[in-house]
Amino acid sequence: MNIFKKIVMLPVGLALGLVGCSAGSSKTYILTTTSFNYDPSYRTYDVLLNEELIGSGGTKRSAVITGPQYVTWGQTNIRKQHVAKNIPYLTKEDLKGKSYLAVHLYPDDSVEITLTDSESMPNATQKGLEWRNKLRKEKNNK
Repeated sequence: MNIFKKIVMLPVGLALGLVGCSAGSSKTYILTTTSFNYDPSYRTYDVLLNEELIGSGGTKRSAVITGPQYVTWGQTNIRKQHVAKNIPYLTKEDLKGKSYLAVHLYPDDSVEITLTDSESMPNATQKGLEWRNKLRKEKNNK
């Protein structure tokens, strides 16, 4: 009986283990990435999505994986490192057929990810434009 377990159960156990691992694995997509910063008081640098540099206002071809998206970025004028307070989640369905990914960096350190499947660049979000206008008005009223 001991030999039966070793001969039959070991390969079956390994096969089931591999199936379990592959079911939860991430898929990688190559997209043109960019970022939008809506805080007019500083410029961003080193915008990272899951530790992959995605561009700080310009565009870059980047590897994007499914699952949680951890975003960090630098602030030029005081060399501060920002960490997004929310964690967007991307699925295979979100990324399938998309060409561009934009990370929108809001002044409250929250982020939003938008995806486009067109040949044109992503646009600024309404939320971001409202943030920027509010901050500019506050600065001008001082």
